[in-house]
Amino acid sequence: MKFRPLHRKISIWLALPLLVSAMTGVAYRIGRSWFGMSSQTGGEILSIHSWSWLGKAASLAVIWVVGCGLLFLCGSAFQMLWSSGRQVLRSPQKNRLWHRLMGAFLLIPLAASAISGIAYRTGEAFDISEDTLDLLMSIHEGDWLGKEIKPFYILVLGLGLGLIIISGLLLFFRKNKSPR
Repeated sequence: MKFRPLHRKISIWLALPLLVSAMTGVAYRIGRSWFGMSSQTGGEILSIHSWSWLGKAASLAVIWVVGCGLLFLCGSAFQMLWSSGRQVLRSPQKNRLWHRLMGAFLLIPLAASAISGIAYRTGEAFDISEDTLDLLMSIHEGDWLGKEIKPFYILVLGLGLGLIIISGLLLFFRKNKSPR
């Protein structure tokens, strides 16, 4: 099965919500860790990040759609990378090469973030134990790397996803540009 056309179509629909989630996640973590952001401001940024401003049910639906969409994009990216073998590093287009390299580098962390984010929000909605929620958030935020490295992990993950999205959009619009 050819995943590239479906990957392109789904990624266009997910570009904006993923970019919002990535940038608000970075803003929250960097703001809280390095710049002493207040809890109130952090809470407002997190409400955008988690889509909770939409209400409980809509927020959960958006998290599921965007999270599962990201998992599909990770899976289809893996399939495309795997099937192309060494061709991954051979691309005349710099955008495509950056897109592939960043995608390969961030594949597992993005999938882990999507799974833990979906599970956390679902667990929150269905009142699972605080210990389980703490574990899921620990995975989502990179707590397992330690307090000093955690902000760098979020920064690399968020900005990397932003770079993947922007390079993907450039590739999409270049491919779909009408001939002159």
